Amino acid sequence: MIKKILSTLLVSSALFVFAATGSFAERPTFAIGASVAYGGYTASGQENEGAGTPQEINKKDATGAYGYTSLFVEASFADRVTIGASWMADAIQSEVTSRTDSLCTEVTKLPIEGCPVSGDEGTSSVSARFSNLVTGYVEVNIWNGLYAKYGIMEMDVDTKESLHTDSSYPNATMDGTTYGLGWKGSFDNGVFIKTETMMQDWTDLKLEGTGATDTDNNTSVQVALAGAVATISIGKAF
Repeated sequence: MIKKILSTLLVSSALFVFAATGSFAERPTFAIGASVAYGGYTASGQENEGAGTPQEINKKDATGAYGYTSLFVEASFADRVTIGASWMADAIQSEVTSRTDSLCTEVTKLPIEGCPVSGDEGTSSVSARFSNLVTGYVEVNIWNGLYAKYGIMEMDVDTKESLHTDSSYPNATMDGTTYGLGWKGSFDNGVFIKTETMMQDWTDLKLEGTGATDTDNNTSVQVALAGAVATISIGKAF
């Protein structure tokens, strides 16, 4: 609901400002700057293993807190609407998680009699590296420096795994949206400071595993990711 309200507010306000300024008749104000962000994330994943039926299904939920820095450029119109883009300047490395199991065991780790799946007991470990986060966004000034913000995101996900199933997962790209509120304070010399609290919703990521010979072995993983991020930025308007 909050996401829909912010989206409607941003679109309607942007159209109003652009119409009032005579279709960009006024010169926009350009700015550059840097940001530091820190937030908490929740992730839930499911992995399906095995070439037979039924497959072994493993589920896991995790939480974590991570920080990163970014650079941004933006243009403001009539001191009301700001359009910008930001780029992550570093990368985030997740923790390594591991599991020892067999393709032919139950949760209790007792053998399943007559299990049609070939047993493959061993230890698997996996981690991911998130980088190249790019965000395009629009901000609408509401009152006295308070603004609403909505954006679309894209980032690269590099998987690093050692699986006992002789599988590997390809690298991928995730898409998402971000929305929230912020406050901007400006100085006479064009320097400004912004603070924000943003929600991040990412589209579910599904990867199909391949064996050492690049053949499909019916191993897949699906991950859902969401987060809440606090950001402080400093910039210079020209």
